[in-house]
Amino acid sequence: MTEKAGGENGAGAPPNWVQSVGRRNLAYIAFVILLIPLANILEANGPQGPDAGGGIMLGIIVWALVSLVFFGVNLVLLFIALAKQREFHKPLVACLLPIAVIVATVMAEELWL
Repeated sequence: MTEKAGGENGAGAPPNWVQSVGRRNLAYIAFVILLIPLANILEANGPQGPDAGGGIMLGIIVWALVSLVFFGVNLVLLFIALAKQREFHKPLVACLLPIAVIVATVMAEELWL
Protein backbone atom coordinates (compact mmCIF):
# COMPACT_ATOMS: atom_id res chain seq x y z
CA MET A 1 0.00 0.00 0.00
CA THR A 2 3.02 2.29 0.31
CA GLU A 3 3.89 1.95 -3.40
CA LYS A 4 3.39 4.94 -5.63
CA ALA A 5 0.89 4.84 -8.45
CA GLY A 6 2.53 3.43 -11.54
CA GLY A 7 5.29 1.72 -9.59
CA GLU A 8 8.73 3.07 -8.89
CA ASN A 9 9.55 3.73 -12.54
CA GLY A 10 6.07 3.30 -13.98
CA ALA A 11 4.45 5.27 -16.73
CA GLY A 12 3.16 7.99 -14.39
CA ALA A 13 6.33 8.42 -12.34
CA PRO A 14 8.77 11.24 -13.23
CA PRO A 15 12.46 10.40 -13.73
CA ASN A 16 14.62 10.13 -10.62
CA TRP A 17 16.50 13.39 -11.27
CA VAL A 18 13.21 15.28 -11.32
CA GLN A 19 12.29 13.75 -7.98
CA SER A 20 15.69 14.54 -6.49
CA VAL A 21 15.67 18.19 -7.60
CA GLY A 22 11.97 18.81 -7.14
CA ARG A 23 9.36 20.07 -9.56
CA ARG A 24 9.00 23.34 -7.66
CA ASN A 25 12.72 24.07 -8.07
CA LEU A 26 12.70 23.16 -11.77
CA ALA A 27 9.69 25.42 -12.31
CA TYR A 28 11.52 28.33 -10.64
CA ILE A 29 14.62 27.74 -12.80
CA ALA A 30 12.44 27.64 -15.93
CA PHE A 31 10.72 30.87 -14.80
CA VAL A 32 14.05 32.68 -14.44
CA ILE A 33 15.34 31.35 -17.76
CA LEU A 34 12.18 32.48 -19.58
CA LEU A 35 11.97 35.84 -17.81
CA ILE A 36 15.36 37.04 -19.05
CA PRO A 37 14.57 36.96 -22.79
CA LEU A 38 11.00 38.15 -22.21
CA ALA A 39 12.27 41.23 -20.38
CA ASN A 40 14.73 41.88 -23.22
CA ILE A 41 11.92 41.59 -25.79
CA LEU A 42 9.83 44.08 -23.83
CA GLU A 43 12.82 46.37 -23.62
CA ALA A 44 13.48 46.20 -27.36
CA ASN A 45 9.84 46.98 -28.18
CA GLY A 46 9.55 49.78 -25.64
CA PRO A 47 10.46 53.45 -25.87
CA GLN A 48 14.03 54.47 -26.63
CA GLY A 49 16.12 57.32 -25.25
CA PRO A 50 15.60 58.63 -21.74
CA ASP A 51 12.42 56.58 -21.28
CA ALA A 52 14.19 53.26 -21.94
CA GLY A 53 14.52 50.59 -19.27
CA GLY A 54 10.87 49.76 -18.63
CA GLY A 55 11.05 46.17 -19.91
CA ILE A 56 14.09 45.30 -17.81
CA MET A 57 12.58 46.99 -14.78
CA LEU A 58 9.34 45.05 -15.21
CA GLY A 59 11.37 41.84 -15.41
CA ILE A 60 13.22 42.70 -12.21
CA ILE A 61 9.99 43.57 -10.37
CA VAL A 62 8.23 40.37 -11.49
CA TRP A 63 11.29 38.30 -10.57
CA ALA A 64 11.53 39.96 -7.13
CA LEU A 65 7.85 39.39 -6.32
CA VAL A 66 7.84 35.76 -7.47
CA SER A 67 11.16 35.08 -5.73
CA LEU A 68 9.96 36.61 -2.47
CA VAL A 69 6.86 34.40 -2.44
CA PHE A 70 8.91 31.36 -3.55
CA PHE A 71 11.48 31.96 -0.80
CA GLY A 72 8.84 32.52 1.90
CA VAL A 73 6.81 29.42 1.06
CA ASN A 74 9.91 27.25 0.91
CA LEU A 75 11.25 28.67 4.15
CA VAL A 76 8.01 27.63 5.86
CA LEU A 77 8.27 24.17 4.22
CA LEU A 78 11.88 23.92 5.39
CA PHE A 79 10.91 24.65 9.00
CA ILE A 80 8.05 22.16 8.82
CA ALA A 81 10.35 19.47 7.40
CA LEU A 82 12.93 20.12 10.10
CA ALA A 83 10.31 20.07 12.86
CA LYS A 84 8.83 16.79 11.64
CA GLN A 85 12.29 15.34 10.93
CA ARG A 86 11.51 14.72 7.28
CA GLU A 87 13.65 15.18 4.19
CA PHE A 88 14.58 18.86 4.01
CA HIS A 89 16.89 19.00 0.99
CA LYS A 90 14.33 20.18 -1.58
CA PRO A 91 13.07 23.15 0.45
CA LEU A 92 16.65 24.03 1.40
CA VAL A 93 17.71 24.10 -2.26
CA ALA A 94 14.55 26.09 -3.06
CA CYS A 95 15.47 28.69 -0.43
CA LEU A 96 18.97 28.99 -1.89
CA LEU A 97 17.87 29.36 -5.53
CA PRO A 98 16.82 33.06 -5.37
CA ILE A 99 20.01 33.85 -3.47
CA ALA A 100 22.02 32.00 -6.12
CA VAL A 101 20.33 34.06 -8.86
CA ILE A 102 21.32 37.28 -7.08
CA VAL A 103 24.93 36.13 -6.60
CA ALA A 104 25.17 34.96 -10.22
CA THR A 105 23.80 38.29 -11.45
CA VAL A 106 26.29 40.30 -9.41
CA MET A 107 29.16 38.09 -10.55
CA ALA A 108 28.08 38.33 -14.20
CA GLU A 109 27.76 42.09 -13.92
CA GLU A 110 31.33 42.35 -12.67
CA LEU A 111 32.55 40.23 -15.59
CA TRP A 112 30.75 42.28 -18.26
CA LEU A 113 31.50 45.75 -16.92
